[in-house]
Amino acid sequence: MHLPPHPVWFWLILVSPLLIWLTLWMVAQNPKVSLKPLRPWLVAGTIVFLIPYVFLDVVPTGGNKIARLAVEAAFYTCLCVSFWVQRHCMFDTLRPPNAKWYSRRKSAEFSIPAPSLRILVRDIDSVTPWYVEKLGLRKSAKAPPQEPCAATFRFKADGNSVILTTRSGFQTGKTPILFAKKIGRMRDVMSARGVDVGAIEQDRQGIHYFQIHDPEGNAIEVVEER
Repeated sequence: MHLPPHPVWFWLILVSPLLIWLTLWMVAQNPKVSLKPLRPWLVAGTIVFLIPYVFLDVVPTGGNKIARLAVEAAFYTCLCVSFWVQRHCMFDTLRPPNAKWYSRRKSAEFSIPAPSLRILVRDIDSVTPWYVEKLGLRKSAKAPPQEPCAATFRFKADGNSVILTTRSGFQTGKTPILFAKKIGRMRDVMSARGVDVGAIEQDRQGIHYFQIHDPEGNAIEVVEER
């Protein structure tokens, strides 16, 4: 396959959106750096470049090829990077927590049986590191609606929520449940992370489970997923 000949500037403009995104992604790997302040500028850039993008699209090409290519590259860069940052802005940082746990052998993959799982705690700030580092949850940048004394966590951007709250009430009296496919391996992973784990037990339906405890002593059941 032979690509048509083009000058160097053509290829630089063409790959610039990818290079910019890659640069920002590398910067975001530093947990102390947040890209959230960039989003208003990216949205503004999308709007600004939209006008010449549409204008040049209806004008005969002629000598506007370079301008059109540059405007298109700038428009799509602002648009795509803005959506990428917005998707990750729901978390405090763009980087997943404690990457040392994320090798294939040491990773922990849980699923939540309901849209949200509520856990009553005394001090959200003091227990947050445990839920982030031991379970691999990521803290949302926004508190739950109409509940300032709570914090939302997720395993992934489009996943169900774990809500830590200091107010007792709705769905805070039951033992929280997390599902895991390989219960024995999951127990070994949790134990290796220094989590207080119980023995694997079996209920009347033949389902295996074990309990873990957070720093405040709250029990969480890890149940075998079938």
